[in-house]
This record gives sequence, structure tokens and C-alpha cells, in this order.
Amino acid sequence: MFDFLAFLAIVILFVLLMDTRGRLKRAEATLMEAAKRIGALQRGAAPPPTRDDVVTEMATAVPDIAAPAQRTPAIPADASSPAALSSDPVATPGTIEAPPSPAAAAAPSPKPEPAPAPSGPPLSLASRFENLFGKTLPIWAGGLTLAIAGVLIVRYAIDAGFFARVFTPGVQIVAGLLFGLGLIGGAEYAWRNEEKLRDVRVPQALSGAGIATLYAAIMVAANVYQLIGPLLAFLSLALITAAALGLSLRFGPPSALLGLAGGLAAPAMVGAVEPNIPMLAVYLALTIAGLTGVARARRWPWLALAALIGGIGWGLWMVLASTALDVVASLSIGGFVLLLAIALPMMAFDGPRSTLLRTASAVVGAVQLALLVGYGGFAPLHWGLFILIAAAGQWLAWRERDFAIVPAISLLLSLALLVAWPDPTLFWFGLIGLSLLAVHALPLLLRMWALPKSLRPTLELCVIALAGAPLTKWHFWGVSDGTLALVALGGALLASAGIVRGWSVEGRTGENRFAWLAAATGTLLALAIILVIPAWLAPLGIAAVATALLFFGKAALDPRIERVAAGFVGAALIALVATPRALVELPRLVEGADGADGMGILRWAGLTAAALLFAFRAEGAIVRRLGQIAAALFAYGAFAQFLPANILMLVPALGGAATLLATHRIAFNRVDGAAASLAALSLAWAALPIGIWSTKASLSLVGVPMQFDVALLTIEPLLLRLLLPALLFAIPVWLTRDALPRWLWIAAISLAAIVGGVAIHSLYRLGFAAVAGDDFAATGILQRLIWEALLIGAGWFAMGRGLNGAARPLVVAGAAHALFYGLILHNPLWSAQAVGAWPFVNLLAPLFLLPWLGLMRMPAFFAKAPASFDRAIQIATMLLALGFAWATLRQLFHGSLLAQPGVTDAENILRSILILALALGFLLWGIRAKRHDWRIASLVLMIGAAGKVFLFDASGLEGLARIGSFVALGFSLIGIGWLYSRQLAPDRDNAAPTAV
Repeated sequence: MFDFLAFLAIVILFVLLMDTRGRLKRAEATLMEAAKRIGALQRGAAPPPTRDDVVTEMATAVPDIAAPAQRTPAIPADASSPAALSSDPVATPGTIEAPPSPAAAAAPSPKPEPAPAPSGPPLSLASRFENLFGKTLPIWAGGLTLAIAGVLIVRYAIDAGFFARVFTPGVQIVAGLLFGLGLIGGAEYAWRNEEKLRDVRVPQALSGAGIATLYAAIMVAANVYQLIGPLLAFLSLALITAAALGLSLRFGPPSALLGLAGGLAAPAMVGAVEPNIPMLAVYLALTIAGLTGVARARRWPWLALAALIGGIGWGLWMVLASTALDVVASLSIGGFVLLLAIALPMMAFDGPRSTLLRTASAVVGAVQLALLVGYGGFAPLHWGLFILIAAAGQWLAWRERDFAIVPAISLLLSLALLVAWPDPTLFWFGLIGLSLLAVHALPLLLRMWALPKSLRPTLELCVIALAGAPLTKWHFWGVSDGTLALVALGGALLASAGIVRGWSVEGRTGENRFAWLAAATGTLLALAIILVIPAWLAPLGIAAVATALLFFGKAALDPRIERVAAGFVGAALIALVATPRALVELPRLVEGADGADGMGILRWAGLTAAALLFAFRAEGAIVRRLGQIAAALFAYGAFAQFLPANILMLVPALGGAATLLATHRIAFNRVDGAAASLAALSLAWAALPIGIWSTKASLSLVGVPMQFDVALLTIEPLLLRLLLPALLFAIPVWLTRDALPRWLWIAAISLAAIVGGVAIHSLYRLGFAAVAGDDFAATGILQRLIWEALLIGAGWFAMGRGLNGAARPLVVAGAAHALFYGLILHNPLWSAQAVGAWPFVNLLAPLFLLPWLGLMRMPAFFAKAPASFDRAIQIATMLLALGFAWATLRQLFHGSLLAQPGVTDAENILRSILILALALGFLLWGIRAKRHDWRIASLVLMIGAAGKVFLFDASGLEGLARIGSFVALGFSLIGIGWLYSRQLAPDRDNAAPTAV
């Protein structure tokens, strides 16, 4: 007990210290301002006032803000103000006028001083410390000590045995009352003799201590000794509360603060661990009401706030610590909470922050009553109290719109309590649920469409409408689907009532409240339909609601409802794949059907019809395209319920072709989503064969031959999955290209060409293997030459027709294929590739000629080919000529397979001669065509031939062979040099005059 008293004393002392510190700062600031003004008056006055007069004026000008009502001494009729002493008085609002002291009034005239007294310097830290701890705090500490002493007088009667034998309980209580009354009497005496004490804090401290003592005496008499009954205790507490109210008005804030601390702490200090709940609630209500009344009368909002916080703490304690509350106790707690949450805040708070404080009080009260419902076992009485405060919150929101958050929070608390209600009976659940529905929903319907516009009431009404069915299913799991459907329909009617209320509101199409109500109504209607129809028809029920919302949005002229309706189409898709029949229907999208399935066709066709309505009747471009996409996908699913897989593969391509051809009569933006969806379905069928082909093509880049030994790369899949769909899309795109954006039809044609090219290449490989076999070494060059000839020939044909866009990729692909696969990766000089056994009549000529033909046609694809590109083609031509000559020489000695090891002496000599001949030929062509690159290449070959002869042939040959090699090299070098001199002589002749 002593620890608690000490802690309470420290808390109150700290509060008083902080209050005194603030008061001192404000007093110092006011004093300095008053000194400045009085100094200004003195500088302009003829007979300046004395220092005593100045001090008196300052003391009078600085009111004691802690003293609410001090008596003012009588002012003599002939008293003069400081302004009257000035030779040039100035009547301004800032002039400080105060009556002189009695001594100054008795004197005929103050003696003037030679100079005005300057204002003194500010007080030092030591002076402030001395004033605070030597003058101010002892008074407050004394008042607090007296209050604790009054409580301890009563408490001591319980602990001290010898004292208890002398004083009976009644005498002890009377002594406590007399002590409290004595303290109050001392406060009155001190107040009446203020001129002697000159400190208003003494009566304030005495009155606060007396109030606390009286509170404690009455609580001990009622709860500890049971000397008085509940009625007498109630009257006594009411009397003390009234006295506290009067004393607070007389003695100011400190008295009110001590009364607050003593009044709220009295039940705890007297040891009322298990109090009488009704009496405690009444006592606390009276105490807090009295304090609130004082706060309102004197405009002390801090006092009302502190009283309400203390009351909230007591309210929580009564709710959480009490068990088995009876009717009276429950009503007492409920009334107490309602008083603190609604009535007292409305009376106590005023000003700019009053709305926030009132809202917080109402919310806290709702939370307290929610806890009362939960801890009280969800009794009907507790529910009634909670419903009452919810209704009060609605009244507050109706009275002032700034309280709109209060009903929203009470709604959330209502839903949380309904969810947490354990095992409710159907009767009470329905009655309480309907009561809460009336409290929350009816005010929302009345003010939902009122100004100013707010989305919160609409969302609250939607939450109420949607909560009924889940809550019913949560508590009554075995409820029939029909009953649950009726609950959902009731919620839909509630949301639709909001729609009816706002139908004629001006400007409703410019906001989204109508769309929210439509979404809630549609959701509940769809739920009711799903509950009464077979499960496999659930997608159609949701689609019906989506269609209805689409037309309702048109009637309401609200485009937002159209987007809500599109969301229900998505919900129908979810229902389609979530029902058990989806396990049967979804595999058919890939595998096809063995026979017609009527239920499946009905489900998918119904969704197709709903999506088509959105595709053609929707106003928004996004919703319309989504409808097109959904219609195409659902239509494909409907076909999948009765078509086999080999026909189903062509359905997207046929549908896409029909959609594209329809652009002759329909704008493309009305069918573009459907066309894109069908194209995506066709690509999905083609994805696996293209993936396999791409894998094999990637491996061929590192030398692994492509083998078409997979089932998906056979004739039927290639035709049905790749070639025919590519043609079915490419032809309509080409025919309707004027109605399409340029980038789109070019991309579509390119994509179709890629898919079709994969199919044609695969079919070509299959056909070639069927005719010539699949021996890579024997037929590899021929197989590649035919394919490259087809590509380059198709490019030449397209170029002749003026189709450069198609010719360019064909020629480039053919030339690149010939260069990489024929001359780099699988060159017969180092790869086992048969070229033919006949000299000169073999595959070497087309092997080197085809890439050259492709390269020679490439400059025609450019309006003005760069010089570097032409130079690259000339260098490639030299390399091709050198490679062809070298391979032909090799074929003369080794036959069809050029990669066989070994080189004869004759072949080696002929290689040197061949290099010299090529050098001579490059030089002659360079001279004739005036190509400097060819002449440089001839020099490189000549140097290479000379190096070969000197470094390799000379060491490997003997006799006449060595002599012949050198003779041939010598004559060749002389001839090449002579040709160069003939070619370069004109250049020197032309350069000589310039040099001169």
C-alpha cells in the first residue's frame, strides 16, 4: 500500500512540477513584456513613478493564471492610474492600467526620482532553483502530503490494532470526514485571508487534500466496514462530487487536479479489489461528470481529457476483471461507457480539436463494449449495449459529418464480434444480426448520396450486403443452399436499394460509387444463382450475371459497370476450370475429343456467346478486346469438345483466316483481339515441332547432322501444325494488308514465313531422305546444294517480280547456308563429303558457284551499296575461286572424297603451279577490271608460291623435278613482273610531269 502511495505521490509531484515550470516561464515572459511597456511610459512621463509604483503596476498587470477568481480590493474614487501621471498620456490598447496600492493612494503625491529605474537583469539559475524548491514546491508537496495523510488515517484503522480498539469503525470514518472538512475549512480561511498569505496555492492545496480525504472516507465506510448502504454511499459521493465541483470553481486548476487524482484513485487506495460494480460505476460517473463540468465551465480541456482517460481505464478494468456480471452490473458498465464515450465528450470538448477527441472517445467506447460482449459470453444484454453505442455513433455521424469514421469502426467491430461469436442460436443470431443491420445499413442508405460525395458509405453498405451469406455459412455449416441463397438475395436487395436511391442523383456517372454497388449486387446474385443450379452450370450462371451487368451499365450510362461486368466473365472462366467437369474438358483442348459431349459444348458455347456480346456491344476498347480474346478462346474450347485432334489443329487457323477476311466489312479494331488469340493458339500447336526443329538446328551449328527421326517432324504434324496454318494466316493477311497497319502485316507475314519455312525445310529433308537416302557422307553436299539452290532461286524469282522484301531473306539465307555449312563446317577438303568421281563433272562447281551467285545479288537489295560491301564480295570471290581450284586439283588425285590423307609429288608440284596460275589470273583480271584488290591478291599468291617452292618443294624434290620447279617459278615470276611493269608504266609516265 505504501509503495502505491509513494508512486502516486511521485506522479502527482511530477505533474505539478511540470505545470509550475510552465507557469514560471509564462510569468517571466509576461513580466519582461510589462517591464518594457512601463519603461516606455516612464521615459515619456514628467514626474516618473517610483520603483514601488512600478512593482505594484507589474504585479497588478500580470494576472495569476492559476487563480481563477481573486477578490479585487476597493479602488478609491480619487485614485489615479500610471497613465494619469504622464505629461503626455497616450490612450492605447497596449497601455497597462492598474489601481495603485493603498500606500500610494494615501500619499498626496509621490516624490520624483532623478532618473527612471531600469529593469533588473533576469534571474540567475541559482535564484530560479531557490524560488522553485524553496518557495513553490513545498506548498504543493504539503497539500499532497495532507491528502495522503487523510487516506492513511482511514487506512491506519485497519492495520493498527491498538488504534482500532480505541476508535470504532464509525469513529474512524467520522474522524476522516472531519479531517477532510477541516482541510476544506482551512482552504476557505486561507482564501478569505489572501492579503496575509499572498499565495493562492495554499487554499488550492488544502481544498484538494480535503476532497481526496472525503472520497476515501466514504469508500471505506461503504466497501470496507459496510457502515452505510449503497443508497447512502451514492448520496454521499454525489455530495462530495458537488463539493469538489464548487471548490474547483473557487480555487482553480490545482484543486481540480488533486480532486481528479484523489477521486479516481480512491477506489484503489482504500483496497476495493472486488467492489460493487454498480456503485463503482455510479461513483466514477459522478466523479468524471463533475470534473468534466468544471473543465467546461473554466475551459480546461486538459482536465476533461484526463478525467476521460481515467474513466476509460476504470471501464476496461471493470470489463476485464469482472466475471459473471449480472443484469445490474452489465447495465452499470454499459451506462458508464456510454456516458464516457458519447455524452461527456460532447459536453467537455470544443474548438478545432474537439472532433478528433470526440471521435476517439466514441471509438474507444465501442471497443470497450465489444470487449464486454466478448468477455461477457455474448449475452443478449451485452449485445444490446453494443447496439446502443453503435446507434449513438450513427447519431454522431448524422449530427456532424466529421464523425463518419465512428460508424465505420463500429461496423468492423460488429463484424468481428459476429465472426467470433461461439455457437450462437439461430434466433439470437438472426435477431442481433438484423438489429445491427438496421443500425448500420439504414443510416447509410439515407445519407449515401448526400453531399459532400464520399466513397466510404458506399463501401460500408457493400461490406454489410456481402457479409450476410459468409457469416451464416460460418456459424451454421449445415444450412441448406436454398436458405443461403435467400440470404444472398437479401444482401443483393440491400445493395440494389443503394442503386435505386442514387439512380436520379445528378453527376453519379462521374464517380465510381454506382459501380461498387453494381459489383456487390452482381456478386450476390451470382452466388444465389450458383447455390440453386447444378454445379456444372455455375459458369453459365455467372455469365448470365455478366451479361445483365453489361446491359445495365448501358442503361445507367456508366462505363465503369461495363468493366465490372467484364470481371464477371473472368469469374465465369474461373468457375469453368474449377468445377469437376474441368478434369474431363480441359485435356480435350490438346488431345481432342473421341465424341461429342453435350454438357461440355453447352458450357463452352454459352461462355462464347457471352464473350461475343462484350466483343460487339462493349463501348470501351479494352473491354471489347478482352471480349474478343475470350470469345476466341471459348469458341476453341467448344470445338475441342467434339472434334478430334487432327482437325482441331486447324480450327484456330481457319478461325483466324475468317476473322481476317471479315475486315473487308468490319473495322480491324473490332476483330484484332480475336485474330491475335487465334494466332496464339496456332502458334501453341506449332510450338513443340518448332522447338524440336530449333534444337536440332542448333546442334547442326556445331557439326551434328539433323536427323528427322521424331514423330512430330513427320509429314502429318508438319502439314497440320505448321504449313497449313501458316498459309491460312499468310494469305488473308496479304489480301487484307491495306486494312492492317504496315508493321502488323509485315510482322504477321514474317512469322508465317518462318513457321512455313520450318515446315518446308522439314518436308524437303524427309522427301530427300526418302529418295536419296540419309547417308550424310554420300548425300550431304547434294542435299544442301538443292536446298540452297531452292532458296537462292526463289529469291531471284521474287526479285524478278519486284518483291525485294521477300527476296532479301531468301537470298541471304541461301548464301549464308552455302557458305557456313558447305564451305566452312562441312567443306569436303576437311570433312568426309562425297563430291563425285568424275573430274570436272562433279559437285564442286555448284558448291562454290551457289554462294558466289548469292553474294553477287546482294548489292541489288540496296539503293546504294557501300564500297566496303563490294570489297567484301570481291574478297569472297577470290577465296571461292582459290577454294574451287584447290578442291578440283585435289579431286583429280583423290576422287570423290577429298579429305583422304596423303599428297603425291606431282600433286605438290601442281599446287605450286596452280598458285602461280591463280596469281597470274588474278593479276590479269585485276588489270582488266582495274581492281586493285585482285592485283594485291596476285602478289600474295606469288609470294606464297615462292615461299612454298623455296621452303617445301626444294627440300622434298630431287633432280629434274627440283630443277623444273625452280624453272617454272622463275619464268612465272618474270612474267608476272613484266605484266606489272607494263601495268604500272603508264602510272609512272603520268606521275613524271607532275613531279617536274
